[in-house]
Amino acid sequence: MTAAWKSAGLTYSTYLALTSRLLRKALKPELQTAAVKARSNTEAMFTEYSEKGTPKADPTPLQPHH
Repeated sequence: MTAAWKSAGLTYSTYLALTSRLLRKALKPELQTAAVKARSNTEAMFTEYSEKGTPKADPTPLQPHH
């Protein structure tokens, strides 16, 4: 049997990020600590490399999938 996240076309990493974000959003605001709120903000950069292993351009932020 295939895992639900896999059959939905998600990677395991994406699945974990999504479920973590949903769990943090489900907490009542008065129970959210500053650390929990800070975990909701993540940034990732993408750099494309040539076949020689050198960057083709400066890193660009990844856009979230909704």
